[in-house]
Amino acid sequence: MTPFRMATISLIRHPFATVISVIAFGISVACAGVLLRLYQVSDSRFTAMGNGGDAIVGAKAGGIEILLNSLNGEGNFPDFIPYKLYKSLRSYESVGHTDGTVTQPFYLEDIIPFVYFARYGDYRIAGTESNFYERKNKEDSLKIAHGAWSIRPGEAVIGSLVAAKSGLKVGSTLNATAWFDDDPDPGSEVPLSVAGILEPTGSQWDRTIFSSVEQAHAVFNLHRAELKKKSIWDSEVLHYFLVYLKPDGFKPLAELINKRTVAQAIDINSETEKLHKIFSAGRSVGFFVTTLVILLGGLSIASMLITRFEGMTLQIAVLRALGYSTKELAGWLLYEGLLLGALGVLLGGVIDALLFPALRYLLGTALPPPELVSSSVFDSSSIWLIAIVVTILAVLIPVFKVSTQNTHDALRGL
Repeated sequence: MTPFRMATISLIRHPFATVISVIAFGISVACAGVLLRLYQVSDSRFTAMGNGGDAIVGAKAGGIEILLNSLNGEGNFPDFIPYKLYKSLRSYESVGHTDGTVTQPFYLEDIIPFVYFARYGDYRIAGTESNFYERKNKEDSLKIAHGAWSIRPGEAVIGSLVAAKSGLKVGSTLNATAWFDDDPDPGSEVPLSVAGILEPTGSQWDRTIFSSVEQAHAVFNLHRAELKKKSIWDSEVLHYFLVYLKPDGFKPLAELINKRTVAQAIDINSETEKLHKIFSAGRSVGFFVTTLVILLGGLSIASMLITRFEGMTLQIAVLRALGYSTKELAGWLLYEGLLLGALGVLLGGVIDALLFPALRYLLGTALPPPELVSSSVFDSSSIWLIAIVVTILAVLIPVFKVSTQNTHDALRGL
């Protein structure tokens, strides 16, 4: 009888212990795989953020909150900042303050306005200007795949994912919903004609729709009564402006914005680095927990095998007396461990595939959307490989016991 046949017969003869071991190990593999995939998806939010200058100016909030809401489309409807502040800086005019001082924004290279005003399903619609598309820094400029960049009132340019998911084409009309609070107003339609479709960028811009600031203000004008609850500047508002700076320009910008206005300026590189540090701490904890989960699964199999073979001491001695070599018996144990590991990995993969989408949905905006950052169950393959290795290591203890067994003493019942 071959070692593989002996392993399968042994597992079938102990069905309850086999099933319990496979379930325990499968759950361990599934948990470790889900943790790994969550880490991979959350890590991708750094590459999925839209490009947007050197600094961002928005309503006073946490720096990371401003970063993720503006460049990653996360969070609730943000607070407003005055459009007048943008116009002053955009024209490079001297800015007067209530204390009588005047500042000159000599450190600015370019400013891009950004204001959310509607939604089309799950996609945000932002009002901006042509310099969002064609920037002074040519490397950051966007490209048009179809149509042209035209964001006059009533027109829109859509990201590649919006076009792919919605089936919109150049010339199509999309009926958006006005958005000026945490929830869109279902009774306020905003029809927009698609003028162009952006080439894929691999970022948040792929799932954003762009129109003009004038279009945004026109929508806000229609809802002045509701808007007064959120804005003291009527419809003349923005959410952010993305700022390109001259060398060493952030400090004077922050001095102006943070200390003398209702807005807040953040340095994109600095806030991204903070986000990386926060994530790195979570990653270390996640890897530690993942290691523990796999280790516990391996120990459960090792415990089962050791207990089983200690109860089979006499049977193994008889097999050796019948002429089975230590190598054949060790092969039996290794095959049994491999079969248990393979079954556990198979069960773990199925649980992983079923559980991950539900967890991703529950975490909501804490993770990039599936259409922007996809994740396959096969991303857990490294966990499966580790799990198989762990089962092989778990078998080494009973293999060592078999190799050192005294057959004569065992047959005497000692």
